[in-house]
Amino acid sequence: QIAAGDFERAIRTVKNDIALPAILGRICPAPCEKVCRRAGFDQPVSICLLKRYVADVDLENETSYVPWCKADSGKTTAIIGAGPAGLAAAYYLRQAGHGCVVFDDHEKPGGMLRYGVSRDVLNEDVIDGEIALIEKIGVRFQLGCRIGRDIRFETIRSDFDAVFIAAGSVGAGNEFSGIEMKADSIKADRKTYAASLKGVFAGGDVTGQRQLAVRAVADGKEAAIAINQYLCGKDVAGPAKRFNSRMGKCDLGELEVFIEQASKQVRMFPEEEGDGFTPMQVLAEAKRCLHCQCRKPETCKLRELADALGAKASRYKSQRRLFEQYREHADMIYEPGKCIDCGLCVQITQEHGEELGLTFVGRGFDVRPAVPFDKTMKDALKKTAKKCVESCPTGALAMKE
Repeated sequence: QIAAGDFERAIRTVKNDIALPAILGRICPAPCEKVCRRAGFDQPVSICLLKRYVADVDLENETSYVPWCKADSGKTTAIIGAGPAGLAAAYYLRQAGHGCVVFDDHEKPGGMLRYGVSRDVLNEDVIDGEIALIEKIGVRFQLGCRIGRDIRFETIRSDFDAVFIAAGSVGAGNEFSGIEMKADSIKADRKTYAASLKGVFAGGDVTGQRQLAVRAVADGKEAAIAINQYLCGKDVAGPAKRFNSRMGKCDLGELEVFIEQASKQVRMFPEEEGDGFTPMQVLAEAKRCLHCQCRKPETCKLRELADALGAKASRYKSQRRLFEQYREHADMIYEPGKCIDCGLCVQITQEHGEELGLTFVGRGFDVRPAVPFDKTMKDALKKTAKKCVESCPTGALAMKE
């Protein structure tokens, strides 16, 4: 989306998972880039700065992106702590339709983002801008309010349907009475963030997990999922862990297949340390992406059935196929490593009278759909390419972007 200059769609994509991209784009050490597949060829894509760029563009826009929120559920959550975990939790709980009030003992929200990071690294205007967008969706702040001094924890529990503690640390007086502690931290379930008291959840540094700001933001999002389950009367299981079949590390020969379709440009760097990308740089850097992602992550039938049946990708050990990708067709990509030999594409080409079409070749376990006479997909699918892509259950066939 960035490479296409579609920053409006790009910020929607980013904010689906990251509530504070402009802030994190300035302070995050980018652990995501350590697993970028491009690093095996030259250097990883500058993922962090790409997100920062679209977030900055959005903040400067008079009509900044505001996510759609569900109708008011009538349920409310108190969030104790206006740092990264608390802000992220509020952002996603409001989208789920729940009322949110964020309590913090400082004069301004932001927690360690505002009071623990140098202004040379993170400008206060950026903090204010991203928090203003969270306020815009209906999150309310009660600032200068310390739990145990200005309001009792028991009062908050009685006034709200759920409580999320993201205070950063537990005070010397342990203002959260009745909650099971571990050393100087709140004990909470690692998957659901549930504390020992019903309706109370905890995440971020208050659970003793000293962590990066990006991880705290992830805590807030994941905790919001569990809190939403609780408020909706569902089993509190936390974020669903979907089935994934990963390619793993590619050798250089496989990487070259990806590189053929990506920019050969070396990694871009800002002109000055601490700066973001220029408009020219951001487009050039985005085009370095190898597009090694699955092209049907949400509609893959194999994934849906694996989720339903509790399949484990690691149960059977075998050597994976080498990655192959065929792009000679004008509209379509074929990746045989994802093919499960269902034969739907073969059937479609026969039913629609393709002159060449597809057929099965090989014997036994080596049987696979292929183009007869060693021809190409361009020769085989002259009128049924789109129909074959739509029927493909796994994304072995996909339309070009």
